[in-house]
Amino acid sequence: MPPAGDDPFPLGEWRPGPGTGETALGAALEDCARSAAGRTIAGVIVLSDGAQHASPPRDEPPQSVARRLGDSGVPLWSVTFGQQRGEGEGRDAAVSNLAVSETVYLNNTVEVAGRVRFEGLADRDVAVKLMVEGADGTLAEEARATVRGGRGAVEEPVRLAWTPTALGERKVSLVVEPQEGETVTTNNELSTFVEVAAGGLRVLYLEGALRVEQRFLRRVLSASPDIQVDFQWIDSTRRQRWPADLGRTLATEYDVFLVGDLDAAALRPQDLEVMLARVRAGAGIGLLGGFHAFEAGGWASSALAPLMPFEPDRLARQPFDEPIRASLHFEGPLHLVPDKRFGGVSILRLGETDQETRAAWQRMPALDGATDMGRLVPEAKRLAGTEDGRPLLVAREYGAGRVAAFAADSTWRWAMQGAAEQHRRFWRQLVLWLARQDDAEQDALWVRLGQRRVAPGVTIGCDAGITQPDGAAVEGAEIEAVAVSPSGRPRPVRLPRRGDGFSGTLSDLAEPGDWKLVVKATRPGRAPLERSARFTVVRQDLELANPRANPLLMRQLAEATPGGVRVPEELADILDEIRSRPAAFETLEQRSYTPWDTWPAFLLLAGLLAFEWILRKRFGLV
Repeated sequence: MPPAGDDPFPLGEWRPGPGTGETALGAALEDCARSAAGRTIAGVIVLSDGAQHASPPRDEPPQSVARRLGDSGVPLWSVTFGQQRGEGEGRDAAVSNLAVSETVYLNNTVEVAGRVRFEGLADRDVAVKLMVEGADGTLAEEARATVRGGRGAVEEPVRLAWTPTALGERKVSLVVEPQEGETVTTNNELSTFVEVAAGGLRVLYLEGALRVEQRFLRRVLSASPDIQVDFQWIDSTRRQRWPADLGRTLATEYDVFLVGDLDAAALRPQDLEVMLARVRAGAGIGLLGGFHAFEAGGWASSALAPLMPFEPDRLARQPFDEPIRASLHFEGPLHLVPDKRFGGVSILRLGETDQETRAAWQRMPALDGATDMGRLVPEAKRLAGTEDGRPLLVAREYGAGRVAAFAADSTWRWAMQGAAEQHRRFWRQLVLWLARQDDAEQDALWVRLGQRRVAPGVTIGCDAGITQPDGAAVEGAEIEAVAVSPSGRPRPVRLPRRGDGFSGTLSDLAEPGDWKLVVKATRPGRAPLERSARFTVVRQDLELANPRANPLLMRQLAEATPGGVRVPEELADILDEIRSRPAAFETLEQRSYTPWDTWPAFLLLAGLLAFEWILRKRFGLV
């Protein structure tokens, strides 16, 4: 306002503005400097506790703005209010981090990791809960842990397990129970979203020998995010403990059983009967080669005999206290050759066409050897064999389940000799075939968010696309997207095409709560598809989360300018100092003069050169 009488700083009517829940000292100083651009600033007075709590894009450091004011000769006076709390004076329990895979699979156990910060809660047990959204949209407790706070401000890790039992997008929250004396409770919870997808498999791998093959097999299957492998070693050197009790293990609904170099006597008949019933109901079982595999381990004479792809042969049994019988095995090098009748099965697919697949198998490294399966049952199909016709991979159906027997035990050589991708693909396709998840029939619309949990004001990227069952992009597809705020207000999101997909950004995410990105895809001559993905904008109480004053920052601001640090009682003295200063300012201007940078000097020099040339010409010197 303009001066009124003798008062150079008249105060107008105070009007409260909209609250932002943050203190952005740097942005406020920058706004002040910009509003006075082109005018002389007599001085800046900062009345604050010195604690900057701001979210992007208004989180500019105030020190940089103060230095620019100081370079312009503008004094800044800092007046600090509030006190610094001593350590332990306040109590606060906050979830500072939450980590979980964005995509998890049905019935696969997922680890949810987080970190919890404690302040002023030394030697106190605090309950941390894992809350997961159900099909009805409500959060229910899935697991909990007790964490003990330490002295001072400390962070403690916490890990909780969750097994999703329903498909779809689920909200996952890590919650600390409120503690007595807490000022802020909005930071007691941290949430994110995960997608529970179908196709997650649980595999029980039973092995009797810790050979090289099992290490590579476990590693390659565990690398698949949709496959969870539970490994159990039944030591053949401790046969006095046989048969092993798998009662508690088989209480889990496994999709696939893998049996390695293991004798049938290592397992209880009742456990084998449970496995037989599971396969009959739709599970899969894979039998792997080894010294005690197939009939060398008596499997066709066990409770699993009805599903075996080979006939029983009591004379083929391999005793543990005798040398390995060479007649039960055939030595390498062996090359796997897909069968002309059944070799097109998805297990063996290494190319887009049958010709590419056969060429790929011809280039594969050789195997060390294989186990003889003996006589096959009529229901068994020979999928692949050696070059001289001996079976290496056979399969059959049993009830609603599938059975496969693979005679080799040295596929690890594929991974060691430049065919690691083919090795991974073969074993993954075998497990998927056993679980009847080898075929897909529908196009898939997918949506990916750069982050599932963001602070207010942060911009995040998003990608979407529609693919065919073979993974190729659908030609001619168009995508529209809408972002829905927590209050239910929709707004369009631009997703331009980039390559085979669509990419864009989500900005202006100021409203805290759960947002939803809804994507609709249209295809020529097909019904439209719709998919959504949710993310949360964290509700932050920046001011109350750390109510300490920061006089050091206030001093840094003042010392960067010709101003200084003042106490609240000296506020009137600052105004008197500004008023007593003259309304003018002095500047120092430096000028330099040289006679050579003029036209007369140039003409004089040109004339002398011309005169010198005339003299030389006259006296014949040129």
